[in-house]
Amino acid sequence: MDPIRIDTPESVDLALEPVGLGSRFLAALIDAAIQYAVLFAVLLVALPSAALWTDLGEGFDLIGSAFLAILLLAVALLFFLYKMLFEALWNGQTIGKRVAGIRVVQVSGMPVTFLQAVIRNLLRIVDYLPGYYLIGAICILATGRRQRLGDLAAGTVVVRDRPAEAPEVPKALSPPPQTDLNKLREYALRLREEDLAPARGFWQRRHQLHVSARSRVAEQVARGLAARMGWPDPLPPVPEDFIEEVLYVRAR
Repeated sequence: MDPIRIDTPESVDLALEPVGLGSRFLAALIDAAIQYAVLFAVLLVALPSAALWTDLGEGFDLIGSAFLAILLLAVALLFFLYKMLFEALWNGQTIGKRVAGIRVVQVSGMPVTFLQAVIRNLLRIVDYLPGYYLIGAICILATGRRQRLGDLAAGTVVVRDRPAEAPEVPKALSPPPQTDLNKLREYALRLREEDLAPARGFWQRRHQLHVSARSRVAEQVARGLAARMGWPDPLPPVPEDFIEEVLYVRAR
């Protein structure tokens, strides 16, 4: 299966591998086992409690009925909200998806939003029709990005979850510093971790780029860094030196 190629604004290439039915089925099986285990534990405790209230006689049987109604509502919410809330709050993963090594993301590669998690899970009902997830399975097999109807409506895709790479940082500056490192450190501290991601991505992949592409991407990344931290001075003649220095001072 061909990966989805995504170009970020700083031209740092990402590759997302869509997953098919096998990994999805494994994740769904694990999630279902967790849901039914929780259901069994709740029923094991709650049903005797409801029966106890009912056996106490008139006046208490109403409490027992209300207790049972609340129990049934909680069970319904467990099955309806489990995947929706996990995907929205746990960066596109349920427990089953994490064990299976997959994740829901936007087709752009960005993390899934709460609204997207709601949409894709509401349409799970349609994907299940007419039974045994038939419509969803057909869509997954027929679409290039292995998307079911819920994914198509929400603009999401389920991809292989690649382990995060440890960020590579310069251990020492190869050329003499082109900027005042003390001043640069003061400005570099304004950068958030996500602001540094394009610089780290470029630094890890710079040797894989053609010379002309490497120079062009380095300039784009360096300009992005300078703009985000409000750097007041001109960039060095070699933008890659500026990227190296920013990563160097931030690492220390």
